[in-house]
Amino acid sequence: MPEMAHHFLITDMKRVPEPGTALELGTLAMRAAWSVGRGDLRDRALELLLEDDVAGRTGLPGTLAWWSDDVSADAAPADTCDLGDAAARARTTILPLLPPTPLALAWGIDKPMADALRRRLPHLRRRSERARLAAALAQTGMLDNAAGRWPPAESSAAEGLRPAQDLGADHIASHCRTSLGWLAAARGDERAVAEATARTLETSLPQGVRALSAAAYWNRGMASLFRECPEEALDILVRLTEPGHGAEHPTFALLAALDTAEAAVRVGRSDLADERVRVLEAWARRTGAPWARCAAHVTRGLLGGARAEGAFRAALDVPGARSHPLLYARAQLSYGEWLRRGRRRTEARVRIGAALEAFDRLGAEPLRQRAQREQDLTGAPGLRGSSDTGAMNRLTAQEQRVAQLAAEQLTNREIGVQLRISHRTVGHHLGNVFAKLGINTRTELSHLHAGCEPP
Repeated sequence: MPEMAHHFLITDMKRVPEPGTALELGTLAMRAAWSVGRGDLRDRALELLLEDDVAGRTGLPGTLAWWSDDVSADAAPADTCDLGDAAARARTTILPLLPPTPLALAWGIDKPMADALRRRLPHLRRRSERARLAAALAQTGMLDNAAGRWPPAESSAAEGLRPAQDLGADHIASHCRTSLGWLAAARGDERAVAEATARTLETSLPQGVRALSAAAYWNRGMASLFRECPEEALDILVRLTEPGHGAEHPTFALLAALDTAEAAVRVGRSDLADERVRVLEAWARRTGAPWARCAAHVTRGLLGGARAEGAFRAALDVPGARSHPLLYARAQLSYGEWLRRGRRRTEARVRIGAALEAFDRLGAEPLRQRAQREQDLTGAPGLRGSSDTGAMNRLTAQEQRVAQLAAEQLTNREIGVQLRISHRTVGHHLGNVFAKLGINTRTELSHLHAGCEPP
């Protein structure tokens, strides 16, 4: 168990006088604490590392700042906001001192960490260090996912999974599966997501390895969100912040904050979305990580209001945001959808077209389909969908039922009673109907629906 391992490592740190040994044990203790989502245990190991026998090492305190995922109001901004300095430090830091891969992503040091790992892989292959090689491949896969290098990411994770399974290294195998599960969620492969996450949770939940459980929940939540099931997605993703839940973990709650906020907005839970954007903004102030700054602006845009357009534009202008192509394309799509709803179709086509191209290039099929649908709706009124019947056919069965009743001027609560769903769910479906049909009111829906009825 990670918590027990942390206890023994801390005990050994106090016994050994050699700084090098204390450093090795301390980082192992911090890694164990991070795995169980225990910031208090991590801070205890950090205190011991920074005692006189270790603190004299050049750059150590700044490097160890990367191990924190504290977003509290009094968390001090780190000295890593300059991307060039952070990259240089990460490239010269020995691998054991670099944080777990999700934390490296959160801090925005993913590229230099990926470079360091790739330099290490040939050495591990030559020495036939199968366990360390599998661990490095799992890390490389996750970093390549974020960078949009999906084929090599899949190759690395699959290569690492084989020796991890042969050696019985369950945690390393689960790291590989979470990388593959993330890819499957982005590609719309529901079966692969289900299989990868189920295998991970079989071991991570009983053993209390919250980092792995959280990664599995994030994969499931992403998959649900991308196939446009926001209620299901939100129900999964809120577990990352639920006290006492086996998937509660601050790092993954950060990385999944945009997904959680988007799902919340789509089901009318602006309170949850607002809480997530505040977390993202606090993290962006602390770290300066481009992904966090971009995600925070996108979430502000999704919340709507007078600040929406400025927020979307700010997201696309964040230096370094393009290094996370899936996130950047989602920002383009969200802005394009907002423009289309405002009937600014020419501008919307530009943004949605850029997103569509990126999703197609990456192989993010669910998002590609969504972008294509949005792009179809941005054409001139005489060109959109060629017929109103064609537009109606793009609705799901439940959306068609909601549209029929709304066209008859029933209220959301009345529709909910008839269909045995909540009025909030009715509002969500009706929002999707309006977006897919390129309309804004029930009156327009009534006219459109009347035109679709058979003679």
